[in-house]
Amino acid sequence: MTRLKICGIKRAEALALLKELEVDYVGLVFAPSKRQVDAQTAGQLLAAVPGHPPAVGVFVNPTMEELEEVLSEAPLWVIQLHGQETPQFCQQVRERFAIPVWKALAVGGEADAAQAIQSYRGIVSAFLFDTYDPSQAGGTGKKFSWEQIPTLQAACEEADCIIAGGIHAENVGELLGQYQAGIVDVSSGVETDGEKDAEKIKTLVERVKAHEQHSNNYASRA
Repeated sequence: MTRLKICGIKRAEALALLKELEVDYVGLVFAPSKRQVDAQTAGQLLAAVPGHPPAVGVFVNPTMEELEEVLSEAPLWVIQLHGQETPQFCQQVRERFAIPVWKALAVGGEADAAQAIQSYRGIVSAFLFDTYDPSQAGGTGKKFSWEQIPTLQAACEEADCIIAGGIHAENVGELLGQYQAGIVDVSSGVETDGEKDAEKIKTLVERVKAHEQHSNNYASRA
């Protein structure tokens, strides 16, 4: 079953829509970005929508103090690290805050993402694969070569495999039709002029659910 994470939420209206549509995770960006929220705003946002999807906090090279400040205000379910955080740092975060850690790895740069997984295995709960861009740590909105997904999934072993980068309603069916993506992560793909677009979110969710229904029907006939 494919789960869906929609990242970069800043408004209660968008969060309420994700709850209504039963989106699996909401991503809140605490790293410098046009989608950034601060700790207090995040806490108020989550409090405004009781029963919201589990919140994933996205950080780039944070300090322990920064994480502690956010967690004191906002009830995060996962910490997603999108920078050059070491396996040792990820371990410290997991132990200090007793919270799952997801590690983002860039695909398409000089570093081998599949090889990098080895250092983090057993420490992080999931690996997120996004397109390499030397100018920014994540949220590129660009699609990487999906042909690499099977290799990355094999390297993940027991950890969840999250696919991000350039995904939207028009290509999510192609992605899910060809590959078994555990979690799909979308941000710019459901935006218009830099703001979350309710109709684009609804269309994306409909297409993910339609694929799941088709897969379930096929499995029941097999």
